[in-house]
Amino acid sequence: MALRLVLALACLCAALGAAGPASFAAPATEQLLALRLMPGDRIVQHSELVDGIDWQLPPARLEAFRSQGVVINEEVRTTIVATGVVKARSAGVARVSGKVTTTVHDVPRDKTLVTHDTGVSITTDRNVQTGTALYALEDAPMVDLPAAPVSLGTRWTTRQRVVTSLGSGVAVFQHVVAAIDGALVRVDVTGRGVITGKEYNLPRLLPGTIALRGSAWFDADSGLISQESYAIDNTLVKTSPQGPIGFIEHLDADTDVHKEGRTPGRLNSTAP
Repeated sequence: MALRLVLALACLCAALGAAGPASFAAPATEQLLALRLMPGDRIVQHSELVDGIDWQLPPARLEAFRSQGVVINEEVRTTIVATGVVKARSAGVARVSGKVTTTVHDVPRDKTLVTHDTGVSITTDRNVQTGTALYALEDAPMVDLPAAPVSLGTRWTTRQRVVTSLGSGVAVFQHVVAAIDGALVRVDVTGRGVITGKEYNLPRLLPGTIALRGSAWFDADSGLISQESYAIDNTLVKTSPQGPIGFIEHLDADTDVHKEGRTPGRLNSTAP
């Protein structure tokens, strides 16, 4: 279970006006993005993924496969519902025990599979999953939060080892704080990378490419990343005298996270 979690703490407030007892707190201009999970907190995560993979072959070969009933335009729709309880916290690290229900619908074959799982995640204040070597690409953009406070326009870069439906690789993510509205902070994210893993026995198609764009919304009231929304385009294609050979993937990934009893909010995204 990959929870997208962050704490937003207000760092600046000012007393304005003429001398006298009247004063008020100004909106925060800086916020420290760090995880805020306390023992007993109950977290709910809901994810919707629409993953399409299209075969790339010379037209004659593609038509031959299609005529034989082979699925050449894959589409898988996945719903993930995860609940977690913070069991302990010490030295900036939280231990979360969770349950996950995953529903996978294979659209062209009209088949649905439902699975249930349990597990424990160990997460640092900077949203790093201890012991995780590879992150799912859609889970990776907000891993390793900046150590210093951020404000409108702040930029930072992270690099993660990731896994996609076409193989594993490395992605570099560029972040910018694009908007702050009350308790909500929007971070726009773009990512680029390469697919180099041979998990699917397609070495002749390597390396492939990774591209991601979208936004994440921080909710300072709950101390969570209340929503992430990404569009992902991955390719594993080589050219031949007859035409392209390989696969093109497009994945839309949307996730919201909240503490029980709280309705998450969001800002409109202007990310391309």
